Amino acid sequence: MKRKILSVLIALTMVATLCFTMTACGDKESSGGDGDKTLTVWIHNDEDSWTKSYESIADNYMKENEGVKINFESFPYDEYETKIQTALMSDEGGADVYELWGGWGVDFAPSGALAQVPEDMEKEIRDEAYECTYGALENDGKLYGIPLEFNIECGGLVVNKNILNEAGVSVPKTWDELVDAAQKLTRTEGKEMTVKGFDFVNWDGVMYLFTSMILSQGGQYLNDDGTFNFTSKEAKTAFKELADLVQVKKVTNMAGLDDGSDIEGYQELYAGQAAMVPRGPWVIAEGINDFELEYGKDFSYEKMPFYSDKKAFAAETGWSMGVSSSISEEQQELAFDFLNYFFSDDVIMSHNLACGQIPAKKKVAQSEDYVKEFPYAKPLVGILDGAQFIGFFNTDVFKENVNDVFSAYISGKYSSVDAALKKLEKKCNKMTEKK
Repeated sequence: MKRKILSVLIALTMVATLCFTMTACGDKESSGGDGDKTLTVWIHNDEDSWTKSYESIADNYMKENEGVKINFESFPYDEYETKIQTALMSDEGGADVYELWGGWGVDFAPSGALAQVPEDMEKEIRDEAYECTYGALENDGKLYGIPLEFNIECGGLVVNKNILNEAGVSVPKTWDELVDAAQKLTRTEGKEMTVKGFDFVNWDGVMYLFTSMILSQGGQYLNDDGTFNFTSKEAKTAFKELADLVQVKKVTNMAGLDDGSDIEGYQELYAGQAAMVPRGPWVIAEGINDFELEYGKDFSYEKMPFYSDKKAFAAETGWSMGVSSSISEEQQELAFDFLNYFFSDDVIMSHNLACGQIPAKKKVAQSEDYVKEFPYAKPLVGILDGAQFIGFFNTDVFKENVNDVFSAYISGKYSSVDAALKKLEKKCNKMTEKK
């Protein structure tokens, strides 16, 4: 996952009304001794809004549960996954509760490192959460974590309204309108592209758009046995269409994957160098906070047209929480009680508002209260039922494979779309081979 987590102003206003109190970090006495009611929780610390939300939730839980103490230890995201792997997959110890990126669940769920979710909690999750939000936390029909968010990178379109207004172009409603608008909005000076009309070329964008275009045609990129299928008519059509947007219609370039920069398309959009960028709602706050743009005037978040009338897309499991299997039964019981509190409607809503995310629970994500507090979600809440769990595999490797083959095709290393997709299918199927 190549993603900077950002807060949203409206959510911060809501969270700021809560009392933020954090118990002492670094206390490793999480599971020592009879009657101990201390939990150590590991989280990533890239954004203050996330940390403050976790602190406030824990503080309120402790107030309702006398004698319980919750300690947080936070780590930079860039080193967090390695830190968790070392702790969970070895005997070095670590935390009682782990904040997990869902995509890591495919490594941890089958390993025995995480405790199985109690049956009553599992039933609640299956009944009330979107399937894609917990797919990576499942193994042999059992769950090994609770989902917090609906991670979505498809279906929303960030639009630079100033660029569209100057060109007299309306927000596109169909795929054909999108392509036409992108061509009209693209600007070049000599060999330099100064404004990208539709910049989908980034770590997440190519894969999500490619798979969505396959699904929206009624196709499928996964076979029944979990292996990949990229030689279908739908896959060839989707891949060729995306390649043509770069090579023929020239509405963007490959800089988002090939130039090694950390600058993403949505950031270029905020700087006036891109007109339309497909991205999740988490990027909105950066336009408001860091670029000091006015939402609704300078930019907006719109419905992304699907390739066909069928609104279908793939979604990977996002941020989740898991409990270590190495702690005592008493500690596990306490940990799951805390997570059960976290999964309650009001709490999971407040956390996702603070983090600029869509809640994993259906009734919360679809509630009038949530959309009222987070109006940016309006383009997305109506399409969530169309999501397919991306698949039980390492999504970072999947994205890398798609991006590598797409970049190689654009640079001329494959003689045809068929050759490129055969290579992609072979590379991805290595992910499914049992070792």
